Amino acid sequence: MKKPRSVSLKSILTCLLASSIAACRGDNSGEDAPPEAVAPGPQRVELTADQMTSAGIAVAVIEERPLTDQFEATAEIEAAPNRFAQVGARVVGRVLTVAVAEGDKVAAGQPLAVIDSPELGQATGDYLAAVTTANVAREIADRERALFDRRISSEREWRLAEAEAVRTRAAKEAAENRLHAFGLSDAELQKLQVERHFSSEVSVRSPLSGVVSSRTAAIGRIVQPGDGLFEVVDLAEVAIAIDVYEQSLTRVKPGQQVEVRTVATGSALFRGHVSSVGAVIERQSRTVKVRVVLHNPDRILRPGMFATVRVLGSGPSSTAERVLVAPTTAVQQDGSAAIVFVRVGPRTFERREVELGPAQGDLTVVRRGLSPGDVVVTAGSFILKAELRKGELGEQE
Repeated sequence: MKKPRSVSLKSILTCLLASSIAACRGDNSGEDAPPEAVAPGPQRVELTADQMTSAGIAVAVIEERPLTDQFEATAEIEAAPNRFAQVGARVVGRVLTVAVAEGDKVAAGQPLAVIDSPELGQATGDYLAAVTTANVAREIADRERALFDRRISSEREWRLAEAEAVRTRAAKEAAENRLHAFGLSDAELQKLQVERHFSSEVSVRSPLSGVVSSRTAAIGRIVQPGDGLFEVVDLAEVAIAIDVYEQSLTRVKPGQQVEVRTVATGSALFRGHVSSVGAVIERQSRTVKVRVVLHNPDRILRPGMFATVRVLGSGPSSTAERVLVAPTTAVQQDGSAAIVFVRVGPRTFERREVELGPAQGDLTVVRRGLSPGDVVVTAGSFILKAELRKGELGEQE
């Protein structure tokens, strides 16, 4: 007689668990279970040989580099100190003519306005009289010297005549310096001596070549010495003053290279250098003014523009962190995501989302999404993006 087969407690518990799960799910033998969600695979696009040629695809290899010591600051572009001039009146008078307007280009020495000044007319007359007196006194002193040498006149007469010549010459030079202070040049003084014309008009001239950035002069306006009439700026160079906190001062020194971008100029990159580091820390902000000079040959940068300044480190140290870097041109924005296209075959490319770090010149730190040796597209990636969009639309249909 056969013994009844024993059933283990483990088998009973397994069966009860399976039945409970089926009951909770509401399984019916006649209904199909919903398909499980499948994670999307890599987004790839393959180009034809003709597309590769027309797209002008260019690539670069991802590599590790030491993270250099650099930081960013925002500031406002201003005129370079030695390339900006406030031009004002030197005499009391009335503006007769104005020759330039805001935005006009001017050369050094070019007349900007003409002022009529009675004070200048008086100074001109005094100068011409002083010139005549000095010339006569010199002739008398020379004649007395000749007579003394011939024992015709006394030494006392010669000495007195020489003293008068010196005095009148000093008076002439004082009158000449006064006219220089009023803005007359040596050439104008020479012309004045020849023509002997008492003029009360003086030109206001630009001290440098540049652009008229401001004008307050108007015909008929009464001006006083020191009144500002024009501002002239040479945009061949511009400056930026940034605030650097005292704990970062050791990272900045004169001559250090900088890179500057502005909202107005988009992706354009401008290079310059640190020209000076302030000597005094401001008490309230605990910062020091660091002045940056930028070459601006095309006159694109203008005072008043807001800019982002990146001060580049002098170089990586031996203990600097090594990071992955990619050419900045390889990175695109796709909605809120930063993406790159990685070449995975001769004509096949894969879209990758990446997490970016700080920019370092023409390179950008990549924190996640790429590996050393990956080959990324640096030019022509807009074609890949368009082809990928076409493929996605085709699948949806």
